[in-house]
Amino acid sequence: MFCYIHIPFCESRCKYCRFSTFVEKDEMKKQFYVDYLVKSIEEENIKSFVIPGNAGIYKDITNPFLNIDANASNYLKDSCIPRNDKDILNSIYFWWWTPTSLSNKQLSKIIASLKNKYSFEKDIEITLETTPNNISIENLVEWEKIWVNRLSLWIQTLNDLALSEIWRIDKKGLIEKLEILKQSKIVNISLDFIIWLPYVAKGEVLDDLRNILENYKYVKHISLYMLEDYYDYPKTWEQFSIKEEDFLDEYVNCKSYLQEKWFYRYEVSNFAKKWYECKHNKAYWEHKDLVPYWLWAHWFLDNKRYAYSNNFNEYYKWKYDYLEKLNEKDLFLEKVMFWLRTNWLEENIYKKLNTKKINEFVENKMLEFNDEKLILKDKWTVLLDYIIKEIIC
Repeated sequence: MFCYIHIPFCESRCKYCRFSTFVEKDEMKKQFYVDYLVKSIEEENIKSFVIPGNAGIYKDITNPFLNIDANASNYLKDSCIPRNDKDILNSIYFWWWTPTSLSNKQLSKIIASLKNKYSFEKDIEITLETTPNNISIENLVEWEKIWVNRLSLWIQTLNDLALSEIWRIDKKGLIEKLEILKQSKIVNISLDFIIWLPYVAKGEVLDDLRNILENYKYVKHISLYMLEDYYDYPKTWEQFSIKEEDFLDEYVNCKSYLQEKWFYRYEVSNFAKKWYECKHNKAYWEHKDLVPYWLWAHWFLDNKRYAYSNNFNEYYKWKYDYLEKLNEKDLFLEKVMFWLRTNWLEENIYKKLNTKKINEFVENKMLEFNDEKLILKDKWTVLLDYIIKEIIC
């Protein structure tokens, strides 16, 4: 089983962010959220967590920021999913958006509650996403103590103008933090980059990758994302960015370089050295059981997909944003999407799809048949969502 923990707090909000995250300075509120999260992990029966008719009371926790009505238990009727104490966790992923905005004591408390609830696989992967601001010798030591063995660090770019525009630490500060990481005993370090940020010239992302991988051999994983339309960025950025038709070249050139450095692509946006792929990512794409905790947490369990509300009041009532049961057709279509993103489609799969559209894409050299497998051509990676939509119709 795979677990991820949503932490909806950030020290500051990136200019392109569209997600439910909050710049929260009130430590009392943060502590309440951590206490509630720990309770939600520990309680076998969520219904016993709420005491209907007593506003704001959750057993021994009192929330001064929320009023719960007497009908709160109505929201819980379908939301009690039994946990098996003998379930084994293969990975824990702290995400959404700055888990390290919590104190190390709070992070330790969360991991301890999971350890009490579940068995840990011998080689469990515990990932902590962090901003460069939180990298320090003191924090690295504390994270090692609580079993963190994978760090995901948001670099995005080394261009100072772009970093300033997206409200991030400057290049000098980034390099200082990367130097500190040389002293870490955490051996699995992942860095994130974004293509199409403003003021970043053509070829500059590739230069950034060269700069970092030549100087910081400890990096084992690279995530390379596109600043796509679903991000909430100012449209004026487009006049300061590379042309849209240059996306493909940027991506392909970066991919070729990463492969030269023995980072193989195991998903469209993710590259890793052998044995350093992210377990959590792979579990998601392979439809493994995912159990999340926290605001707006999404999970997959027994072919059902759930999402808690992204509204704090509703989250505390255990109200879902949505709940869907995937039938065989749904699962098949998702597997098509995930498999084409990660590897290829076998003949017994693509024969069930729109063969006319597939042949058109093959003729246009966007897809190719290789040893009876259907593979996406690298050059058309950024059109993958469109291609998938067409072939499943």
